[in-house]
Amino acid sequence: MIGAPHTIASDAKGNIWVFHRKEPAILEFDPSGKLLKSFGTGFVQAHGMTIDREGNVWVTDAQGKNGKGQQVFKCSPDGKLLLTLGKAGVSGSGPDTFNGPSAVVVAPNGDIFVSDGHINTRIMKFSKDGTFIKTWGTKGSGPGQFDLPHALAFDSQGRLFVGDRSNSRIQIFDQDGMFLAEWHQFGRPSGIFIDRNDTLYVT
Repeated sequence: MIGAPHTIASDAKGNIWVFHRKEPAILEFDPSGKLLKSFGTGFVQAHGMTIDREGNVWVTDAQGKNGKGQQVFKCSPDGKLLLTLGKAGVSGSGPDTFNGPSAVVVAPNGDIFVSDGHINTRIMKFSKDGTFIKTWGTKGSGPGQFDLPHALAFDSQGRLFVGDRSNSRIQIFDQDGMFLAEWHQFGRPSGIFIDRNDTLYVT
């Protein structure tokens, strides 16, 4: 039985991945809905998920408790832990800590982007090996500011779309954090998906 599902993603094979708030937390289904595998335990608050070009599964644990949570994990499609960002159970605003990481997305070159959004209201960028590169964003409603950045997606041009939920808008940046545009025709954008034709879907 599926618990409260927080994020759904698809891989290159057309399989559907679900990150939900019950254990095991990561589920893979084929297109017909048959459960193929499940893995992942010990999450405090299952939140964001993405599948990279190599089929690896990235998830965020958005709360901390009892020495767990406040981290981003990269797993192989079979559930092997490959990379961890953040410190287990530690909340912070430094280059190696999170406070409410809500989403993660991976650029074609392997750079990692995390919306550290529930408390810190910032976007963080890491290299593919997890080395911190930069961060941008402060709390507010101006260009490049955020109020609960909650979802991330790339279009075919490599632009980063950020669901700035409590500001009721999507902001668009280049991969160095330069503000490009903002769109206001949304309620509270909590999830974003951009398909291969650059059609944007927003929840």
